[in-house]
Amino acid sequence: MSQNEVDALRQAGSDTGHREFAERMVRALSDGLQILEALPRDEDFWRGWANEHATVHKLGAHAADRLQRDPADRTARWALVALALARGASDGGLPLLGPEIAADPALVADALVIADWVGQELGLDLTPELREVCAWADRDTLKALAKTEGGDAARAALRVLEPRTPLSGHG
Repeated sequence: MSQNEVDALRQAGSDTGHREFAERMVRALSDGLQILEALPRDEDFWRGWANEHATVHKLGAHAADRLQRDPADRTARWALVALALARGASDGGLPLLGPEIAADPALVADALVIADWVGQELGLDLTPELREVCAWADRDTLKALAKTEGGDAARAALRVLEPRTPLSGHG
């Protein structure tokens, strides 16, 4: 795994107060690279590359291809999110989370972390993108989660889903 991406994730996680999430993203990169490394070298994917070494650059291409073929591929999806965060992408991979949030509305917490991370690191307000991915969640499930102890993320997601609600202050 490229130490540059790992260091970038850990540094940004530390800077933004999201160390645990950063470590999850490091694991997502590692998991994606393990799958790429295990790919037989006679697979079509390897054609056209200068060599058959698994790198984070190739991981991005491989994960995007896998996700296109199988939208339920969580490893590919999270590897792409981790790469986006490590490389300072202006959306932090947030748009990739819609299907994950549809399957598990509790993952709005991860969407909030990404939006906060990008806001702190790049100074960008991802309220529109956050609203879009949170809209994938079942509203009744979000409301139920919001009523639980520790339902802060669900409450924040419900606020974001309200028209003209800015991201700032989501916690």
